[in-house]
Amino acid sequence: MKTLLLLLIIVISPLKILAQLTPEEISKDYIRYAYELLEQEEYDKALIKTDEIIALLPRTTSEIQYIRSLAHHHLNLNDIAKNEVMEMYNYPMTDELRMHANELSMLLDHEMKTASAEDSDTIYAMPETSASYPGGMGEFYSWFHATFETNTATKKGKVFVEFIVNKYGKLEDIRILKGIESSVDDKVVSILRSSPKWMIAQQSGKPVQQKMVLPFTVEY
Repeated sequence: MKTLLLLLIIVISPLKILAQLTPEEISKDYIRYAYELLEQEEYDKALIKTDEIIALLPRTTSEIQYIRSLAHHHLNLNDIAKNEVMEMYNYPMTDELRMHANELSMLLDHEMKTASAEDSDTIYAMPETSASYPGGMGEFYSWFHATFETNTATKKGKVFVEFIVNKYGKLEDIRILKGIESSVDDKVVSILRSSPKWMIAQQSGKPVQQKMVLPFTVEY
């Protein structure tokens, strides 16, 4: 009995401490971890972590925008990075952070003016780094089936879908290659259009578009 009580104290005590922290205090640890992800060149994961911070607060800050801008810059998405660094000026900043914002803004201006449009419209089937769903394809299919789920299913079939994961991690140009019936096919397309952001494909270290074909087994 004493052992059980001791175990309960060990488990509950950290939870009590966490419950006493404000969202701002918790977010500091998230921000620190997001910076670590940047240093580890895990730029997509850093963006996901900042999404979690905004959901926690729920609001953005100049420092969150700075992290997001850096991550998008390293992913060669300088147009998004530029918008986010400009967004920083809408929030309170320390003098040091303002200096970093000014430097980043000048860097982005320079790179956007000199950037080449080469390969901007190329769609890859097998890029060096393939697009992927956060957590893996198992997580993607779990999300899809949970969204598609119906309580009146009497049939089962397979739909083959082609789509493009664009340079921003969104699914577009979704079309049915082999369907079941129009109502089911339309529902599959509608769900895929609402897919959470994917981790982008890369070729020679640059973000690219990737075409994918996937089968979806559905009960309808």
